Amino acid sequence: MKSCLRCIIFFTILCFFCIHCTNKEFNYSKFIVGSTCEVKFYTGNDSIANAILSEVDAELIRIDSLLNRFSEVSLVSELNRTSRVKAPEDIIQLFWLSDSVSRITDGLFDISIAPLLELWGFYEHEFKNPDTVKITLVKKLIDYRKIKIENDSIIIREGMKIDLGAIAQGYAADRVAMILKEHNIKSALINIGGEIVGIGQSPKKRPWRIGIRDPRAEGIIEGVEVENAALSTSGDYEKYFIIEDQRYPHIINPKTGFPALNFVSVTIFADNAAYADAMATAVAIMGSDKGVKFLDSLGIRGIIYYEENGQLQRVENNKKKNIE
Repeated sequence: MKSCLRCIIFFTILCFFCIHCTNKEFNYSKFIVGSTCEVKFYTGNDSIANAILSEVDAELIRIDSLLNRFSEVSLVSELNRTSRVKAPEDIIQLFWLSDSVSRITDGLFDISIAPLLELWGFYEHEFKNPDTVKITLVKKLIDYRKIKIENDSIIIREGMKIDLGAIAQGYAADRVAMILKEHNIKSALINIGGEIVGIGQSPKKRPWRIGIRDPRAEGIIEGVEVENAALSTSGDYEKYFIIEDQRYPHIINPKTGFPALNFVSVTIFADNAAYADAMATAVAIMGSDKGVKFLDSLGIRGIIYYEENGQLQRVENNKKKNIE
């Protein structure tokens, strides 16, 4: 009897390891939704893997067709032209999430920011340095509270323009994660333009190790871990102009109308990437002192790099250190 029991236990353990040993790595990579999208996941079933790759590609194409403001036929471009569109249920929910983050951040995250980005020349990649009179006039078009959602319709005032660039890539990462989870994938890593979602653990049976880019040099400045969580990093090194030694990043404060100058890099950890993406933008505008207090008030983990007297500084909640 004992011998039989040992055989059963041995066979069960052997099957367990065999199942896990047959897991293979599958990869998806494509430039879409404004950035390179990279998905890595593990499964032992080739047919499931192929179905996932097909569904991921179709979903990213769908999101790009809806949210890409540089496409004349996208839903966002139609909204900016006509001031009213009907949208799928998930996009309606994305607008509600945007509204929620805007309220939490007192309007520092605002998807109606497009006219200011246009005024400063970020869409054409040509710095314009507008005067305060123009900024004051354009600021009147920026107000998330004027975006109305009625059933399946989104309505904006004439002259307003929407840009979901500060949340769209995080949202895309969340949608990919949803597909993977629907197929019962237990180990995966999604990276869409720096918006990260880690599902389960890495094949090494440890949390996924993610590198935060050095904002002022080549390579990685530090490594962090994610497991069944998301993170987003916003940096002043991504899209910017340098005029007379002053760096002007593409993240603009809706209240002042000027680019955010009190941050270098912000990394936010959250349960989903869309929320982390939007919060990273708002905290970048707040700067290090207000940003840390804000994150502490919500119990959100964040890492902020900023410059002080020409030296890079790092703060994480109540932890602070110089970067040599």
